[in-house]
Amino acid sequence: MRTRFRGRPATLAAAFGAAVLASCTSDAPTRAIERRVTDATASPVSGMVDICQHAASSAMIIRVAAAALPAHLAHGDYLTTLSVSHDPAAPIDGAHFERIGDALAAARAGRLNRGELVSADCRITIDVAPGIVRGTANQTTDPSLEHFPLIVDVPDISLQGALQMRVDDDGRATGDGLGDAATTVTPADPLPIVNGVSTPIIIANGHPGASAANGLTVAGFVFQSGHAADADAGGQGLLAIRVAGLTIRGNRFEGGFTEAMDLRASSGDVLTNHLSGDGGTCDICLAGPGSYRAEGNRILAGGIEGILDFATVNLPLPDVVEPFVLPASAETWADVSNNEVRDHQRLPVGAGIRVGVIGTSAPNVHGIVHTMFRNNLVSNNRFGMIVDAGFPVAGTDLAGDADLTFHGNIIEQSCQAPLLVSLSRHTTALGLANAPYLMNSTFQLSLNGDLNWGDVWFSHPAGFGNTLIVDGVSIPNGSRQFYDATKVCS
Repeated sequence: MRTRFRGRPATLAAAFGAAVLASCTSDAPTRAIERRVTDATASPVSGMVDICQHAASSAMIIRVAAAALPAHLAHGDYLTTLSVSHDPAAPIDGAHFERIGDALAAARAGRLNRGELVSADCRITIDVAPGIVRGTANQTTDPSLEHFPLIVDVPDISLQGALQMRVDDDGRATGDGLGDAATTVTPADPLPIVNGVSTPIIIANGHPGASAANGLTVAGFVFQSGHAADADAGGQGLLAIRVAGLTIRGNRFEGGFTEAMDLRASSGDVLTNHLSGDGGTCDICLAGPGSYRAEGNRILAGGIEGILDFATVNLPLPDVVEPFVLPASAETWADVSNNEVRDHQRLPVGAGIRVGVIGTSAPNVHGIVHTMFRNNLVSNNRFGMIVDAGFPVAGTDLAGDADLTFHGNIIEQSCQAPLLVSLSRHTTALGLANAPYLMNSTFQLSLNGDLNWGDVWFSHPAGFGNTLIVDGVSIPNGSRQFYDATKVCS
């Protein structure tokens, strides 16, 4: 029988006692295939090939001689490894392609023809050779260029580059490979911002009620934005929306992106990636409703925040992606562990990590955020961490709750404070703005000795019905902050 998608491991859900976000299912995709490409299951190949073989009640990946392929295809089996190379000596057939987009189109056609919309019998791996992969978001007649964004909207696809990320003794990404091989995806011209929306290199999309990029893995790539380090940021490395079981592992994101990773209403793992260079808003942006694990990443300088963890957001999406329909409430679970986040010094509120309960352009959504922070090194940021209301808007519900647990973290050399807790927007707590405060909401923090509450800045005034609990103790109404906008951070 078909192996159904099971989603990510349940370790985080077990730790917090909640289930992960369920994926959408449906009978048919909502849009047609944009470009006709010969289905990889029907094209000639040479040598040995990997196929998904169907038995009476199961399916498995096996390797067979190319000569045996027609018989397998006749029984409904299909190729599971597709290769992409610009080597002129490489064959161009149903298993070998010149562009990632062509391989994706072939895999997509097969998935839709077989009705594999939200889960699949076997994973299809698109193996991209070492070297430079150039692309553009503009119209071009150059057949060698990829067209950005590369869209994945069918399940169980792996995009595999040649970079094998080296990790240090603490298990965090170094940015270097175990060897010299790397697959670098770079735009021929800087990634544009169109109508206020950054162009992603990769989009993982879940069509509402139809096919979805559930189970997508992106690993072993170097991503470049095409923007110089001293220029305005533009473009995203990867955007995911309504996708379950995403894995982003062992990639290097260089500077110039507005967001290196922008994950929304999804579930997935962000593991041992290296991020550096000037950026825009957040480097790793996690927004629910959903469930995420960020582990072993090294995040240097970059955006305003290194890791952003929000209940939900309603920011504009590229035209090729259906709008996100906001829920009445959004609950997000995140396990942020063993990351190094440093040098986020942006004025006025650069931070290593920020958690917010009301998302951008989502003021009427009751946000609930559960986050576990374990064994992270958060160093030399303007604020080590910020926990705040996010983007509250007067005249709305002003409701959101946060439940955060700390264990084994090192939060050091913060220019202003190791932690700022605000029941309004962070800038309101610092006297820089006048956003409304939450009402009848609860922030609960278990610091577990990682920080001394006396070193934490906070804003929790009376009259709003809010509750702030730290290590099991209810904190009286009041505030504490010593913000100095002129302070120079090293």
